[in-house]
Amino acid sequence: MIDPLIVLIISASLALLFYMAARHKMSAPAQFKAQLAAYELLPEFILPAVSKMIPYVEMAIVFLILVPVTRPAAAVVAALLLTVYALAMAVNMLRGRANIDCGCGGHPQLLSFWLLVRNAVIITGSCLLLAPVSDRAVVWIDSLFVVLMTALLAVVYQLVEQLVRNHSFSDDRVDSHG
Repeated sequence: MIDPLIVLIISASLALLFYMAARHKMSAPAQFKAQLAAYELLPEFILPAVSKMIPYVEMAIVFLILVPVTRPAAAVVAALLLTVYALAMAVNMLRGRANIDCGCGGHPQLLSFWLLVRNAVIITGSCLLLAPVSDRAVVWIDSLFVVLMTALLAVVYQLVEQLVRNHSFSDDRVDSHG
């Protein structure tokens, strides 16, 4: 059994993550469509529909993962979506096409092993939401802790993203000049 505090922290963190991802895609739909096309995994005729659908699926996850009764379904959809993203990245890396923007957020970020690790960690968090939850009562201090831990995880996530972004571009410079 998992403590309800852990469930709330993971749920809030995933909601924030998917909100930021969806917001980015919705604010720059042409850019996201181009990023999706760069993967060369989907037929051209389906790209417009898929590029419009993905941010709405992500936004649905935001709301559904915060509601206890819909949380398990949202966690499954989140894990599946992140798995598809990871597979798309892995396929392109195996093709030798790591020099494309992952489409993960507002800043360009080249495909890398670290993005696969990041997705695996987030998928694990999503899957933890499927575990049975203990019936411990959530008290007011737990709510404060959820806010603080979600904020801390958001900061850690941004730091890791920046490190991965810096690493991917430094590798690109070494590969192109070495």
